[in-house]
Amino acid sequence: MKNIIQYILLVTVISLSSCNDFLEESSQDEVIPSSIEDLDQLLAYEGYPRSAISLMPYLFLLDDDVEQYMTTSTNTQNQTEVFSYIYLWGGRGSSDNTTMFDDCKEIMSKANRKIELDSYKAFYKLIAGCNVVLDLIDEVTGEENIKTRVRGEALVLRSFYYFNLINLYAYPYNAPNAPHGNSKGIPLKLTSEIAPTNVPCSNVSVVYDRIIKDIEEGIACLTKIEAKGSKYRIGINAAHLLASRYYLFMENWEKVKEHTSALIDFYGGKLPIFNMTTVNYPTQLNFLNSYTFPFFFKVDNSEILFFYSTSNENALMNSSWMSEAFQASTALISCFQSNDQRLNGYLCPRDGRRKSSKVGLIGSPFPFGSCLRLSEVYLNRAEAYIQLAKAGKNEYLTNAIDDLNKIREKRIRNYATQSWTTSMFNNDANTILEKCREERRREFCIESMRWFDLRRYGMKGFSHNIDESTVPGDEYTIQLETESPRWVLPIMQEHKKNNPSLN
Repeated sequence: MKNIIQYILLVTVISLSSCNDFLEESSQDEVIPSSIEDLDQLLAYEGYPRSAISLMPYLFLLDDDVEQYMTTSTNTQNQTEVFSYIYLWGGRGSSDNTTMFDDCKEIMSKANRKIELDSYKAFYKLIAGCNVVLDLIDEVTGEENIKTRVRGEALVLRSFYYFNLINLYAYPYNAPNAPHGNSKGIPLKLTSEIAPTNVPCSNVSVVYDRIIKDIEEGIACLTKIEAKGSKYRIGINAAHLLASRYYLFMENWEKVKEHTSALIDFYGGKLPIFNMTTVNYPTQLNFLNSYTFPFFFKVDNSEILFFYSTSNENALMNSSWMSEAFQASTALISCFQSNDQRLNGYLCPRDGRRKSSKVGLIGSPFPFGSCLRLSEVYLNRAEAYIQLAKAGKNEYLTNAIDDLNKIREKRIRNYATQSWTTSMFNNDANTILEKCREERRREFCIESMRWFDLRRYGMKGFSHNIDESTVPGDEYTIQLETESPRWVLPIMQEHKKNNPSLN
């Protein structure tokens, strides 16, 4: 790899100092890959997120699953000040969120704190790696089966990166004020050629069209050679899961059902959901038991299909020195019943409050962060079934409840006597939809899923409370209004200066 990693990205060193700077020319020696093995390694190092890369580590600070935790600790007060720009969607007294990340970056540098705030740059850099592979794959030597696999992986990865970008920096596909993707999106860069100065933004629907094209072509490639993938490389099943997520956000319920059912059929009709009911979770997590704590995000968990980050992605709710100011919200905790193993399995108390315990503490031997996992398959299909039932196919309500029960029976002790039925909810599709959304909230808490879900649920307003010190009287509340422009995150100013179309 050492003699390969020097090559390029063709004309590269992907610095992305601006949207148009997708690839910058490099005066370094360029070694163009000549074999599919070279490209395979290039994709692994430049198209897949590496351990040093964080993608969206701030995202869960924006949603309603997190609240401030105030103590007399100087570090806690510093953390509150540093990250209040994000937690308050722009900061106290700000009329918008335009400089949210820039302001946070400036104060972080003064406070000696560092997390990745520039998701725009991070994702486009990975997209550039995928583009190089896709541009060169027909020109290199090697076995066709390997080429097909590498092409499939690159397409699926690119779809995933664009999906995250469009959900960060544009209105949702089903936005009430711009339905069916009829709003400004993001730039689409699909080749490794140097882009012109002012790259235009494609609208949301065009970006989604490309996401769907990439994922469907990627699935076709991976299916052709039966590429199962691994915890660190994309395979057929991870691709089907992502496809179901994309179609869910587009409200294409039949396609959600198609892709989730294909994945479930692969496993013989029942997914290997990890059984949390047999685990005795400690009532407290600390450094003394961090080596033995049964963290959910571990390589041997058969429910996990693919890891795409390390525990650094969760630093604000995981690191002992960066997570003092925040905790799981009261609203989130109240969603769990007492015998739900996820309460201590996902949110085990630490230092007096509940924080994420899905991933190992920073420095522990379990450095695995965000992942794709099989419980989402059941949740996506259940939601699709409910929406199809609302459209007239009432028989699907029972199917939806069955899928939800398949998760709950592996999470809640003594669940056999508590199993859900449609009659428990008066066979009402709207009630069951709310139950499905609550289950999704419990299952994916503090995984940066909630913000995207709240957007597609209609961007309903909610508030964050904050207290900047222990002095009485400085507490206040900031409201995120329904359908506010703050539901769309700002691209950092340096990119806007270099590409005016982003303004």
